[in-house]
Amino acid sequence: MQIRVVTLRYSDRLGGFGEEALEQASAGREVLEVRDHFFMRGDVPHLVLVLVLGAENEPPRRRAPAEDPGKALPPQLQALYRDLRQWRNERAKTEGIPSYVIMRNVLVVEICRRLPRSLAELKEIDGIGDGTCAKYGREILGMIPEDLSGEAERETAPDSPGERTVPGPASEGGEP
Repeated sequence: MQIRVVTLRYSDRLGGFGEEALEQASAGREVLEVRDHFFMRGDVPHLVLVLVLGAENEPPRRRAPAEDPGKALPPQLQALYRDLRQWRNERAKTEGIPSYVIMRNVLVVEICRRLPRSLAELKEIDGIGDGTCAKYGREILGMIPEDLSGEAERETAPDSPGERTVPGPASEGGEP
């Protein structure tokens, strides 16, 4: 087993991160594990990858594909999950970054579960901070259909100070 650290700089010419340094670092060995760190230096995105590599002559191990966390969502939230993932993937491609840098699938699932209606509610989700809210928050909130407001899993008890209310349609008599 060997560990290599690779830093990739965003290339405007490529519209993403070049893979040449990564291919050289792995040198045909099986990549057993990857840890990543995304950062900005000046206005240029960088991606640091820590690679755990198998031995040179070691046969590749088969890895079971990761289970999609969206499968646990109820059927009425599946379309939102797919839409949010598609948006994230397209946005990542446009920005030339891996999709998980914008948001991992478990965060997409949590958005579907909580159905936030404001940037403050979006930021309450563990793993979504000021940067994500500032850059992507309005787009994310705009993708959540109003008709799903009753589907959110409530984390607070009814009548508690943290309960959120979503206004419903007014009755014909003019009273809510």
